[in-house]
Amino acid sequence: MTLGFALERLLPDSLTEEDRGAEPPGWQQRKSLATRNAMLDAALTCLAEDGYAGCSLQSVANRARISRGAMLHHYASKLDLMAAVVEYAFYRRMADYLDRIRALTVEQRAVDNAGVAISYQVSRTQDYAAYLELHVASRTDPALRAIFLDRARRYDRVWRDEIERAFPEWAGDPRLELLNDYVWSVVEGLALNIDIWDDASRAEALLRFVAHTIRAVRAGTLSVGDI
Repeated sequence: MTLGFALERLLPDSLTEEDRGAEPPGWQQRKSLATRNAMLDAALTCLAEDGYAGCSLQSVANRARISRGAMLHHYASKLDLMAAVVEYAFYRRMADYLDRIRALTVEQRAVDNAGVAISYQVSRTQDYAAYLELHVASRTDPALRAIFLDRARRYDRVWRDEIERAFPEWAGDPRLELLNDYVWSVVEGLALNIDIWDDASRAEALLRFVAHTIRAVRAGTLSVGDI
Protein backbone atom coordinates (compact mmCIF):
# COMPACT_ATOMS: atom_id res chain seq x y z
CA MET A 1 0.00 0.00 0.00
CA THR A 2 1.32 3.44 -0.94
CA LEU A 3 0.64 5.91 1.86
CA GLY A 4 0.53 9.67 1.95
CA PHE A 5 1.65 11.67 4.97
CA ALA A 6 -1.91 12.31 6.15
CA LEU A 7 -2.95 8.70 5.73
CA GLU A 8 -0.01 7.53 7.83
CA ARG A 9 -1.63 9.30 10.78
CA LEU A 10 -4.45 6.75 10.58
CA LEU A 11 -2.16 3.73 10.32
CA PRO A 12 -3.59 1.13 12.74
CA ASP A 13 -1.26 -0.56 15.19
CA SER A 14 -2.53 -3.90 13.89
CA LEU A 15 -0.89 -3.62 10.46
CA THR A 16 1.97 -5.91 9.63
CA GLU A 17 5.55 -4.71 9.45
CA GLU A 18 5.42 -4.85 5.65
CA ASP A 19 2.42 -2.49 5.60
CA ARG A 20 4.02 -0.18 8.15
CA GLY A 21 7.33 -0.05 6.29
CA ALA A 22 9.18 -0.42 9.59
CA GLU A 23 12.03 -2.68 10.58
CA PRO A 24 10.82 -6.27 10.99
CA PRO A 25 9.88 -6.94 14.63
CA GLY A 26 10.74 -10.10 16.50
CA TRP A 27 8.99 -13.42 15.97
CA GLN A 28 6.64 -13.00 18.90
CA GLN A 29 5.56 -9.54 17.76
CA ARG A 30 5.02 -10.77 14.20
CA LYS A 31 2.84 -13.56 15.54
CA SER A 32 0.84 -11.09 17.62
CA LEU A 33 0.36 -8.77 14.65
CA ALA A 34 -0.74 -11.66 12.45
CA THR A 35 -3.25 -12.77 15.07
CA ARG A 36 -4.68 -9.28 15.42
CA ASN A 37 -4.95 -8.89 11.65
CA ALA A 38 -6.76 -12.22 11.45
CA MET A 39 -9.21 -11.08 14.13
CA LEU A 40 -9.84 -7.74 12.45
CA ASP A 41 -10.31 -9.34 9.03
CA ALA A 42 -12.73 -11.84 10.59
CA ALA A 43 -14.62 -9.00 12.30
CA LEU A 44 -15.00 -7.15 8.98
CA THR A 45 -16.43 -10.29 7.39
CA CYS A 46 -18.71 -10.86 10.34
CA LEU A 47 -20.05 -7.29 10.25
CA ALA A 48 -20.60 -7.39 6.50
CA GLU A 49 -22.36 -10.77 6.53
CA ASP A 50 -24.06 -11.01 9.94
CA GLY A 51 -24.47 -7.39 10.99
CA TYR A 52 -23.42 -5.70 14.20
CA ALA A 53 -25.83 -7.68 16.37
CA GLY A 54 -24.46 -10.95 15.02
CA CYS A 55 -20.81 -9.94 15.39
CA SER A 56 -19.91 -11.37 18.81
CA LEU A 57 -16.43 -12.05 20.14
CA GLN A 58 -17.10 -15.77 19.82
CA SER A 59 -18.26 -15.53 16.21
CA VAL A 60 -15.18 -13.49 15.31
CA ALA A 61 -12.91 -15.97 17.11
CA ASN A 62 -14.54 -18.82 15.21
CA ARG A 63 -14.01 -17.08 11.86
CA ALA A 64 -10.41 -16.23 12.74
CA ARG A 65 -9.86 -19.82 13.90
CA ILE A 66 -8.45 -18.78 17.23
CA SER A 67 -9.52 -19.55 20.78
CA ARG A 68 -11.76 -17.25 22.76
CA GLY A 69 -8.90 -16.89 25.22
CA ALA A 70 -6.63 -15.58 22.46
CA MET A 71 -9.36 -13.16 21.43
CA LEU A 72 -9.77 -11.87 24.98
CA HIS A 73 -6.02 -11.45 25.30
CA HIS A 74 -6.18 -8.79 22.58
CA TYR A 75 -9.71 -7.42 23.05
CA ALA A 76 -11.41 -7.67 26.43
CA SER A 77 -14.84 -6.71 25.10
CA LYS A 78 -16.80 -6.37 21.89
CA LEU A 79 -16.52 -2.60 22.15
CA ASP A 80 -12.72 -2.82 22.38
CA LEU A 81 -12.72 -4.92 19.22
CA MET A 82 -15.09 -2.54 17.42
CA ALA A 83 -12.89 0.44 18.29
CA ALA A 84 -10.02 -1.30 16.51
CA VAL A 85 -12.25 -2.40 13.63
CA VAL A 86 -13.47 1.15 13.02
CA GLU A 87 -9.91 2.36 12.44
CA TYR A 88 -8.97 -0.75 10.47
CA ALA A 89 -11.99 -0.37 8.17
CA PHE A 90 -11.27 3.34 7.65
CA TYR A 91 -7.65 2.67 6.81
CA ARG A 92 -8.39 -0.16 4.40
CA ARG A 93 -11.12 1.81 2.65
CA MET A 94 -8.90 4.83 2.13
CA ALA A 95 -5.82 2.84 1.14
CA ASP A 96 -7.86 0.82 -1.38
CA TYR A 97 -9.37 3.97 -2.89
CA LEU A 98 -6.05 5.81 -3.16
CA ASP A 99 -4.27 2.81 -4.68
CA ARG A 100 -6.97 2.59 -7.37
CA ILE A 101 -6.81 6.32 -8.09
CA ARG A 102 -3.02 6.27 -8.40
CA ALA A 103 -3.28 3.44 -10.93
CA LEU A 104 -5.27 5.68 -13.32
CA THR A 105 -3.72 7.57 -16.20
CA VAL A 106 -3.89 11.35 -16.08
CA GLU A 107 -6.62 11.30 -18.74
CA GLN A 108 -8.68 8.73 -16.87
CA ARG A 109 -8.40 10.71 -13.66
CA ALA A 110 -8.58 14.32 -14.83
CA VAL A 111 -10.68 14.04 -18.00
CA ASP A 112 -12.84 10.93 -17.73
CA ASN A 113 -13.41 11.42 -13.98
CA ALA A 114 -12.91 7.69 -13.44
CA GLY A 115 -12.60 8.40 -9.73
CA VAL A 116 -16.39 8.53 -9.55
CA ALA A 117 -16.69 4.92 -10.70
CA ILE A 118 -13.86 3.92 -8.35
CA SER A 119 -15.72 5.50 -5.42
CA TYR A 120 -18.68 3.29 -6.24
CA GLN A 121 -16.49 0.18 -6.62
CA VAL A 122 -14.99 0.80 -3.19
CA SER A 123 -18.48 1.18 -1.73
CA ARG A 124 -19.26 -2.36 -2.93
CA THR A 125 -16.42 -3.95 -0.96
CA GLN A 126 -16.69 -5.90 2.27
CA ASP A 127 -14.69 -3.23 4.08
CA TYR A 128 -17.20 -0.56 3.16
CA ALA A 129 -20.15 -2.79 4.03
CA ALA A 130 -18.65 -3.26 7.49
CA TYR A 131 -18.14 0.50 7.84
CA LEU A 132 -21.78 1.17 6.93
CA GLU A 133 -22.95 -1.46 9.40
CA LEU A 134 -20.98 0.21 12.19
CA HIS A 135 -22.28 3.63 11.18
CA VAL A 136 -25.92 2.50 11.22
CA ALA A 137 -25.51 0.54 14.47
CA SER A 138 -23.88 3.53 16.16
CA ARG A 139 -27.10 5.53 15.78
CA THR A 140 -28.82 3.42 18.46
CA ASP A 141 -25.83 2.31 20.53
CA PRO A 142 -24.42 5.23 22.57
CA ALA A 143 -21.18 3.44 23.51
CA LEU A 144 -20.46 2.50 19.90
CA ARG A 145 -21.47 5.97 18.73
CA ALA A 146 -18.90 7.60 20.99
CA ILE A 147 -15.99 5.64 19.54
CA PHE A 148 -17.34 5.71 15.98
CA LEU A 149 -17.92 9.46 15.72
CA ASP A 150 -14.56 10.36 17.25
CA ARG A 151 -12.72 8.22 14.72
CA ALA A 152 -15.01 9.07 11.81
CA ARG A 153 -14.42 12.79 12.26
CA ARG A 154 -10.67 12.29 12.43
CA TYR A 155 -10.86 10.10 9.35
CA ASP A 156 -12.84 12.77 7.49
CA ARG A 157 -10.11 15.35 8.11
CA VAL A 158 -7.41 12.99 6.88
CA TRP A 159 -9.55 12.02 3.89
CA ARG A 160 -9.79 15.65 2.77
CA ASP A 161 -6.01 16.03 2.94
CA GLU A 162 -5.45 12.90 0.88
CA ILE A 163 -8.04 13.80 -1.79
CA GLU A 164 -6.12 16.92 -2.75
CA ARG A 165 -2.95 14.87 -3.06
CA ALA A 166 -4.74 12.25 -5.18
CA PHE A 167 -6.19 14.83 -7.59
CA PRO A 168 -3.38 17.35 -8.21
CA GLU A 169 -5.34 18.97 -11.04
CA TRP A 170 -7.68 20.33 -8.33
CA ALA A 171 -4.93 21.40 -5.92
CA GLY A 172 -5.82 24.66 -4.20
CA ASP A 173 -9.28 24.73 -5.75
CA PRO A 174 -11.90 25.29 -3.01
CA ARG A 175 -14.52 23.51 -5.13
CA LEU A 176 -12.80 20.17 -4.62
CA GLU A 177 -14.15 19.74 -1.10
CA LEU A 178 -17.74 20.31 -2.23
CA LEU A 179 -17.33 17.95 -5.19
CA ASN A 180 -15.81 15.28 -2.97
CA ASP A 181 -18.77 15.59 -0.58
CA TYR A 182 -21.11 15.37 -3.56
CA VAL A 183 -19.52 12.20 -4.92
CA TRP A 184 -19.47 10.37 -1.60
CA SER A 185 -23.00 11.44 -0.65
CA VAL A 186 -24.23 9.91 -3.89
CA VAL A 187 -22.08 6.80 -3.49
CA GLU A 188 -23.26 6.18 0.07
CA GLY A 189 -26.85 6.64 -1.06
CA LEU A 190 -26.26 4.06 -3.78
CA ALA A 191 -24.67 1.66 -1.32
CA LEU A 192 -27.81 1.82 0.83
CA ASN A 193 -30.32 1.63 -2.03
CA ILE A 194 -28.79 -0.55 -4.75
CA ASP A 195 -30.38 -3.72 -3.36
CA ILE A 196 -33.77 -2.02 -3.30
CA TRP A 197 -33.41 -0.70 -6.82
CA ASP A 198 -32.16 -4.06 -8.09
CA ASP A 199 -31.19 -2.29 -11.30
CA ALA A 200 -27.53 -1.75 -12.11
CA SER A 201 -28.43 0.58 -15.00
CA ARG A 202 -29.87 3.13 -12.56
CA ALA A 203 -26.62 3.22 -10.62
CA GLU A 204 -24.57 3.51 -13.82
CA ALA A 205 -26.74 6.37 -15.11
CA LEU A 206 -26.39 8.23 -11.80
CA LEU A 207 -22.61 7.79 -11.76
CA ARG A 208 -22.39 9.11 -15.33
CA PHE A 209 -24.44 12.12 -14.28
CA VAL A 210 -22.09 12.79 -11.35
CA ALA A 211 -19.03 12.58 -13.64
CA HIS A 212 -20.75 14.90 -16.13
CA THR A 213 -21.51 17.41 -13.39
CA ILE A 214 -17.86 17.47 -12.29
CA ARG A 215 -16.73 18.04 -15.89
CA ALA A 216 -19.21 20.91 -16.19
CA VAL A 217 -17.90 22.52 -13.00
CA ARG A 218 -14.30 22.23 -14.15
CA ALA A 219 -15.15 23.57 -17.62
CA GLY A 220 -16.93 26.54 -16.07
CA THR A 221 -20.32 25.76 -17.62
CA LEU A 222 -21.72 25.06 -14.16
CA SER A 223 -20.84 27.45 -11.38
CA VAL A 224 -20.75 26.11 -7.83
CA GLY A 225 -21.67 29.61 -6.68
CA ASP A 226 -24.98 29.34 -8.54
CA ILE A 227 -26.07 26.26 -6.62
